[in-house]
Amino acid sequence: MPSPDSPHPAPSQGRTAPQPPDPHRVRPVRARPAPRAVLLRALAVGAAVGTTAFLLFPFLPNRSAAPAAEFEGDEALAADVSAALDPDRVQGLAVARFPNGAPDQVEWVTAGTADGTAPITPDTPFETASVFKVFTAMTLADMVAEGETSLDRTLGEIFPDTGFADPAFAEATLEDLATHHAGFVTQTETGPLGMLRAQGTGDSYRTAVPPLEFAATTDSLAPGSFMYSNAGYALLGEALAEESGIPYPELVRERVLDPLGLDDTVISDAGVPEGGAGPHTEPGARVQDWRNADYAAAGVATWSTPEDLVRFMAAVAEGDAPGADSLEPVHEAVGFAVPQPELEGLGMALGWHLIDVPGVGQVTWHSGGTLGTRTMVATDGESSVVVMANSFGVEAPALAFQLLGDDPREIPGRSDPAKLAQTGAMVLVPAVLLLALVLRRRTLITQRPLDRLRIVSLTLGALAWNLVALRLGSWTATPALAWALGTALVAAAIAVGAWHWRRVPVEAGRFRWLHVPVFALSVLLSLGLGSLMLWGLAVAWS
Repeated sequence: MPSPDSPHPAPSQGRTAPQPPDPHRVRPVRARPAPRAVLLRALAVGAAVGTTAFLLFPFLPNRSAAPAAEFEGDEALAADVSAALDPDRVQGLAVARFPNGAPDQVEWVTAGTADGTAPITPDTPFETASVFKVFTAMTLADMVAEGETSLDRTLGEIFPDTGFADPAFAEATLEDLATHHAGFVTQTETGPLGMLRAQGTGDSYRTAVPPLEFAATTDSLAPGSFMYSNAGYALLGEALAEESGIPYPELVRERVLDPLGLDDTVISDAGVPEGGAGPHTEPGARVQDWRNADYAAAGVATWSTPEDLVRFMAAVAEGDAPGADSLEPVHEAVGFAVPQPELEGLGMALGWHLIDVPGVGQVTWHSGGTLGTRTMVATDGESSVVVMANSFGVEAPALAFQLLGDDPREIPGRSDPAKLAQTGAMVLVPAVLLLALVLRRRTLITQRPLDRLRIVSLTLGALAWNLVALRLGSWTATPALAWALGTALVAAAIAVGAWHWRRVPVEAGRFRWLHVPVFALSVLLSLGLGSLMLWGLAVAWS
């Protein structure tokens, strides 16, 4: 037994010997709570900022100035449109229907506005989007009929000086391109950053490379199977220009547009034409129109009017449109590279889609869509329909199919509660996390102590997500008050955080070597995301 003089006496029975403190371990002291006076000032700041945000909410003036979307025009067609389409999805809409045997007996319905004030009329310009592909296909068919090219001409033959990275593209024929069987993916912004940039501005083709350059440097995917491709159609237009020696815009005008008198159907990278229906993700929420004319043959930077498309479909119905052979089936039923159950039984002509619609029969059609425009032309052999809308929520193909039937039914859409929950979460969750940090002096989820790095990172994150919600959220389903409330919470939290700033350490992470890099990455992501959303808002409203 150790003596009383032993330098290391034994511990008492049942007790643990006290451990010396670790001089290298930092125990951050929890910040003291903000005084009531600070909280009251923060509340006042939040109320002032929230009220200002509500008054300056950018979508509210456009929506409030626009008359309610009412379907006006021929009574029978208006009743059918009302039965199928929720008017809350409509920014601006024009619909036409006529019997193929009497194409001059056109029923018309219009609704909403082009820009929040100008009512839609049959001569309002809309983006055509991919509907323009049928003009490209008809140009091909017309050139084949005149013996100026052939459907089995290959890209390697047309572009002998181009070295294709994938030999399958050199072997792809004009028919493959016109029926989406060449193995091209749709060329848009690629990768997470590219897709986010496209969503931010709304223009998915803003920085897309020229189609021949894209084809020369990319690999094919499932050639011989159906894979819808804007890049393939843009390259088809370039191939036709090479075959004819005429630039594509002049070629399609010479072969299809001018013979049919489609004077208001144009290729333009100058933006929304005068009086045009600018695209909207939903009513009141403007988005950038698509302007990369390198992809015009696929329907990018192309505009038309409902009257022009009715004139075009009348010529198609009468069988005297240039390139009418393009409507003849090439594939009775396509094989999909990626299964698409909703298009089961799809057939392909040159450019035109063929599908059996229950209660209607076989329909020959083509739809189009940007991030803010929906278009559709369709015929079942007895009647034809044209749909043009400048809000993405209008399901133009479904509407056209319903209008060709005898008993139109409501088109289901994503529920307002789901859209409200998504938008509300983007606005409120980051704001609540920030407010919890400065009030509790700890993070809400991981329970880490308040420090300056967390004040900065959570503040920037909340502001960035507030802008994401403003740019990409659904403000048809979500009241503007939600955005104002989120902004108010962020402002109040910033006011409390400012009081804490001099009273908390710069860094109080458990692992500093990890906390500091994560902070830097968080700040960069928030700044990048917020800047992209601001840019997108500025571009959309320019």
